Amino acid sequence: MLLLFVQLVISGIAFTQGIKIGEVLILNHPNLNSNTKPEAFQAFTTQEILPVLNKQGHGTTYHLFKADRGKQKGQFLLASAAEKINDPRGNFVKSPFNVISASNGDKSLRDFVTNAETFTEYHLIGWEKIKTLPNAGILGIHSIQVKKERSKDFEKFVVDKLHPAVSQLFPDMQLLYYKAVAGENKGSYITIFTIDSPAGRDKYWPGGSAETEILKKTFKPLEGLAKELGSYLVEGSYLEPSSGGAAAYWESKVWTDFVDVSYLK
Repeated sequence: MLLLFVQLVISGIAFTQGIKIGEVLILNHPNLNSNTKPEAFQAFTTQEILPVLNKQGHGTTYHLFKADRGKQKGQFLLASAAEKINDPRGNFVKSPFNVISASNGDKSLRDFVTNAETFTEYHLIGWEKIKTLPNAGILGIHSIQVKKERSKDFEKFVVDKLHPAVSQLFPDMQLLYYKAVAGENKGSYITIFTIDSPAGRDKYWPGGSAETEILKKTFKPLEGLAKELGSYLVEGSYLEPSSGGAAAYWESKVWTDFVDVSYLK
């Protein structure tokens, strides 16, 4: 009975929807081959690749996401989260995603995408001061353009002011700031709106409707901080106050919402 209980617990963990956010995020934006159908790629990845990767353990989990809103709508995202930063220069020297199929040793991601070897490793800025990290069914990834001459000051600003204010913004939505330390986008920054689920997102940004009052009321007291954030960003790269959006400055003009494919079945 004890063995059965343990197996059930492990099974429950394995099929938990969403990704447990870590201090390290490794991302790959798969570029499908011209003859690859999206449904074939999704089936191969979820059934053949993710089981191999997730068996490795070591505090690292792997998930497949698909965009339903934003610039990359319809595209996939391979995401890996590691609990701890082992090396500030980067935990990975090559892509962790390019492994061999669980049941067919002749196949790997290379058979479906053109960029199986590419990845970017992001580290959470000021991770030492963030007590808890969420589970996220949606990764709202915003590519933010920080003025090069202000990058060090920006990182200090994130640690001292931004994360204390927005890393626990809602029980089901947080804003987290990451810096790319290795891979193809090294040196860049992203803001991730980690959202519990599509239903959770609809409480703030319902599809086809205006943003909700709870979102407006929550961001209203942060307007001064948002304006200060804007001073670190390249002008024109963020959602401007004139848009009327509650998350002016917080949102980038280049963004995509990626949903864990387990929600899309």
